[in-house]
Amino acid sequence: MAEENIDVYYFNTSDYHMSEYVPEYFKTIAYFSGFSGSLATLLVGKEKTHIFVDGRYHLQADRQCLPHDIEVVKLGSKGALEPLAFIKKNYPDKVLGLDGRRTSMAFGKSLKKEGIKTKSIDIYSKLIKDRPALSSSSVHELDEKYTGLSRKKKMELISYCLGDKVHIVNNLESIAYLFNLRGSDIIHTPVFLSYLVIMNGDYYLFADIERFDSELLEKLYADGVIIRPYDSYYDFLHTINNRTIIVDENKVNYETYLRIKGRGNRICQMRSIIEDMKAIKNPVEQENMRLAHIYDGVAVLRFLMWLKEVDKTTISEYDAAEKIDAIRLGYKAIDLSFGSIVAYNENAAQMHYAAKKGEAAMLDNRGILLFDTGGHYEEGTTDITRTVALGEVDEEVKKYFTLVLKSMFNLSEVKFLEGMSGAQLDILARKDLWQEGVDYRCGTGHGVGYQLAVHESPPNIRYMTNGNGSQFAPLKPGMICSDEPGVYFEGKFGIRCENMIMCVKDECNEYGQFLRFETLTMVPFDRKLIDKTYLDEKTLNVLNTYHERVYETLKPYLNEEEERFLREMTREI
Repeated sequence: MAEENIDVYYFNTSDYHMSEYVPEYFKTIAYFSGFSGSLATLLVGKEKTHIFVDGRYHLQADRQCLPHDIEVVKLGSKGALEPLAFIKKNYPDKVLGLDGRRTSMAFGKSLKKEGIKTKSIDIYSKLIKDRPALSSSSVHELDEKYTGLSRKKKMELISYCLGDKVHIVNNLESIAYLFNLRGSDIIHTPVFLSYLVIMNGDYYLFADIERFDSELLEKLYADGVIIRPYDSYYDFLHTINNRTIIVDENKVNYETYLRIKGRGNRICQMRSIIEDMKAIKNPVEQENMRLAHIYDGVAVLRFLMWLKEVDKTTISEYDAAEKIDAIRLGYKAIDLSFGSIVAYNENAAQMHYAAKKGEAAMLDNRGILLFDTGGHYEEGTTDITRTVALGEVDEEVKKYFTLVLKSMFNLSEVKFLEGMSGAQLDILARKDLWQEGVDYRCGTGHGVGYQLAVHESPPNIRYMTNGNGSQFAPLKPGMICSDEPGVYFEGKFGIRCENMIMCVKDECNEYGQFLRFETLTMVPFDRKLIDKTYLDEKTLNVLNTYHERVYETLKPYLNEEEERFLREMTREI
């Protein structure tokens, strides 16, 4: 920093494509700070270093960063400043260093608007020892019986919508979706490093050609895909002049903006039409996703059976995570959709807790276990959380479990008019917890991709801003999202209940088109944790109806012993 005349250096957890989860190559915040969560901002000053984390990571950042004298700024807490406001207040008239390839266009423009001096430079790479290489694994094609639409048809639809405008895409999930391609560059997110420029009806895919076999290359060429080297992307941008260019400033990096601004170009900021197409699952994808959740239900049920029979005093959180992963991958899943979260008692108060081998807590025949897991199947992607009793639990735990369960059903059972957004519906999942003076410092629901990222936007169900405004995007039939309220009490326990729900049409009358949610997840809830004192008759009926549906749906896929176990778990309350 001294050599480059930089006063403070900005890191985020992204890659060149503004991804949430990234290849090991880009985990520079973890390297320099010790923080291993998926989202954070690190500001390295000459005297002090600060890390900014949201409510999911408050406890984790304290444990991982405070021992290294890194000050933790807990976003969402009283008085906590967002990174931009913090920089403006604490580093006025200073030079901020950043890597423009790993900074969003939106943040870079905000810095400029605030008059903050910046210098786009990578000063960290030469400091990292034994840095993992970027992936060079092969890219494969997803069959149309899973995608529902051919690559050619998707390209025709996009071209029709764009007209004569240029569209630049950095988002890896959007590129993989459009071309019906999948890779393995990011763990548990089947994408491949690439950029896309759509111009004059041509589709320029910037990716290393060695990653495609000859048969796939022929198909891509036949469909009109022009493949250029991954590293030639930024030079190519200089060839775009006097055009209207559509970019999503939250999904395109700042270096891209620096290369295309000027030269007569008119830059139009909007969410990519590919994102909207990707979020609305077509009929084939919808039917496949229903099947994927049945497979997932069978796998989770088998884990619950194992958990009931095993001597819990002999296993740790890590062992339990290994077990559910093995069951899922040994059944129908082709990969996990994210690293499994298995947390016992007070560890569950950390929303994204990750048990480590040799450090994980041992289980016991008391208290509760939270597991948040998911899988990728040929038929789609799943994400489920259940909290279960391992033995005796106190009344406070039962009270809050029941309230969280009720909160989840409050959202999943709503009927609403077309045009409503996640920001408007979010209160349904919080109102009963707010009555107790309790909240959770995260969103209620995130979109889920189809054999892609487990976190996908839109949709987004949350009342607070997430930076890209996806919580204001109207919910539309075919969108799939999570429904996962929870409570998290530091030093005591954490509880979360999560189902996947799909937006579908309901009645249409003089008031407009009504919508509702169809629950996809097929796994029972632990009856031992339910306190009927906190359940109204309507919610009790919803729970019993759901359990009966779970039983009837999974029954054809189970053996005798599994069916008996499920029947007991789904008995009417």
